[in-house]
Amino acid sequence: MTKRTRLFLGVACGILVAGLGTGLVAAYVGGFQNLVVIGSNGPDELAYVPQDAQMVAYANIREIMSSDLRQRLRELQPASPEAPRRFQDETGINVETDIDYVLAAAGGAGNDSNQDRPLMLARGRFDTVRIEGLLRERGGAIEEYRGKRVLTQPGAQFSVAFVEPDLAAVGNLAAVKRAIDTKAGAVADVTGNADVMRLVRDADNGSAWAVARFDTISTRLTGGLPPQLPPIEWFVVSSHVDGGIRGTMYAETRDEASAQNLQDVLRGMMALARLQAGQQADLSAFVDSLELSGQGKTVTLGFSVPAEMIDKLAAKRLARPGAPSEPLPPAQQPAPSTPAF
Repeated sequence: MTKRTRLFLGVACGILVAGLGTGLVAAYVGGFQNLVVIGSNGPDELAYVPQDAQMVAYANIREIMSSDLRQRLRELQPASPEAPRRFQDETGINVETDIDYVLAAAGGAGNDSNQDRPLMLARGRFDTVRIEGLLRERGGAIEEYRGKRVLTQPGAQFSVAFVEPDLAAVGNLAAVKRAIDTKAGAVADVTGNADVMRLVRDADNGSAWAVARFDTISTRLTGGLPPQLPPIEWFVVSSHVDGGIRGTMYAETRDEASAQNLQDVLRGMMALARLQAGQQADLSAFVDSLELSGQGKTVTLGFSVPAEMIDKLAAKRLARPGAPSEPLPPAQQPAPSTPAF
């Protein structure tokens, strides 16, 4: 398989993983690669996102965690549940059952580079007294800001504020305070950003979605991008999760000529991918599902990852040296790793 074909498949598959794990990846707060909206105008939590956000993403964690796909993906995870168990023991939070959905955002550096750090808003059930006590034991700082208690982990650029009884804002201190300012009306929120909201409404049909200015994510793609790639301004992915994954990725280019050029580039990459996937049955179903279309400045790529492909990947993972010979019992299944508050 050529380097360019591997890049094409890698980016496509990476976006799928990002769509599945937006909320979990965002929980690392050190940065994320990438993310259903409730209602046509997006979730209420957008009121905490500043207007100059360059990326917004959402994942319905409860739906994804209860899907057949999640059960299959368990088999691909390392059998090391100690960290998530310790996190649950210390904070009382079970990520799989206590988090309903997550909204993440980034961008809008302004005059403060800290504001470019990501913000996560998690809706769920939290034992705030227990978490605050844990932070105090570890020497964490607690301050009042616009009537909200902001907890900051000692020695780290990591803060959390329970801005509503069932809503946690997580990020560095500047990002959390700016979210509180935005909700209070001191900073305009993202619902006033016509470009972002237009695309959010377009993505309002999946278990997970992400909307981003392309230049905010292109520099994060390992290996770079093909040099002949036409200029792309916005990128959107929306996916549905059940036994497998199906969804749509689309790019909004600078003009119609750029969109046509992008379609030509993608057709060439898809042709190469189909040739190479013919030698790898595991990828052929995914590559064959790709459907390319376009209208005006927009290029759309539909995709589907069937359950059978995920089963084959799981079987390969289990066949590797050192992997468990059979699935772990439910009580020992690992949960997604998360940082301590």
